[in-house]
Amino acid sequence: MKKIFFFAACFILFISCLSKPIPIAGERKMAINNIYVEYMNIAEIYYSLEKYDKALEYYKLSMQNSKLYWASYYKTAKVYAIQSNWDAALPMYRKLLRRDPDNDSLKASLAYIYAMTGKLTKAERAYKELIYLQPDSRDYIENLTAVYFAKKQYDEGKVYLDILIEKFPDSENINKFKDLLKTIEDEKASEIPLEEDGSEGEGKSVFDEELENADAEDTDLPPPPAEGKKQKSSSADS
Repeated sequence: MKKIFFFAACFILFISCLSKPIPIAGERKMAINNIYVEYMNIAEIYYSLEKYDKALEYYKLSMQNSKLYWASYYKTAKVYAIQSNWDAALPMYRKLLRRDPDNDSLKASLAYIYAMTGKLTKAERAYKELIYLQPDSRDYIENLTAVYFAKKQYDEGKVYLDILIEKFPDSENINKFKDLLKTIEDEKASEIPLEEDGSEGEGKSVFDEELENADAEDTDLPPPPAEGKKQKSSSADS
C-alpha cells in the first residue's frame, strides 16, 4: 500500500512539474520584438488619425528595433514634411536618398522641400530631372509650372502649362494657372524669401549634390543599426 502511495505521489509531482510553463528558446527576444511592432502599429494609427505628434513619438520608439528602423525613419521624415518642419525633414530625406539613390519618390520629396523653402533654382533643376525620368507625371509638370511662376519666369511657366493642357486637360490646376496669368502684373513677390542658389551645377545632378551634404539630424532619433545589407526605404505609399 505504501509502495502504491509512493508511486502516486511521484506521479502527482511529475504532473505538477509539467503544469509549469517550459521556457522556449528565443521567447523573450520575440516578446521584445513584438513590443516594437506594437509601437509601429500604434504610430500608424495615430498617423491615420492625423495626430502627428503622437505618431512621431511611437515611430521613434519603434526605431529602436533594427528591423523596423528604416521604415520608421522614413515615416518620421514624412511626418516632419507634413508638419512643414523642413529643417528636420530635409536632412532625413537626404540620408534616405544616400541609401536608395535611385528612388524617385525620395527625389520628388526633396524637390518639394526645395520649393517650399524658397530654393527655387534647386526645385527647378530637380523637377526637370524628374520629368526627364517620368515625362508623363502630372504632379511634376504642375509643380515645375508653379516653380517658374514663383520665380517670375512666366515664359518658361507657359511652356509647361501648355504641356499640362495637352497631356492632362482635366487637371484642376489649369484654370488656377490661367487665372494667375491674367493678374500676373498685380501679383506681389512671394512671401517665401528666395534663396539664390548660384550656378545651376551644369552637368551635375542636383540629387548628386545632395548626397554630398551632411546636415545635422534630430538628436532625439535613435542611431541607425549597424550597416549590413542595406534595406531600401518604405516609400511606396508616399
